[in-house]
Amino acid sequence: MPSLAEWQLTPDTWLQVFHSPEHAGSTLINLGVPDLDRALGELAERGLEADAPQEGAGGRVRFAALYDPEGNRVTLIEGRG
Repeated sequence: MPSLAEWQLTPDTWLQVFHSPEHAGSTLINLGVPDLDRALGELAERGLEADAPQEGAGGRVRFAALYDPEGNRVTLIEGRG
């Protein structure tokens, strides 16, 4: 991604900033979680619903996104060895 700037904040945490006109005015946040199903269950108990979990990166990750009323996206990502 030509416009990507990236910083490693901790061994498991990265901050990425990039130019994306289609997302102008909104925010995308990716959070790593150790157990996606548990995290989604805890969110559901609080009345927050996420999209159905999906697999990516050749089955090495699972993720699910939820959105706030203004369209900002938070994606929970579970790494799979």
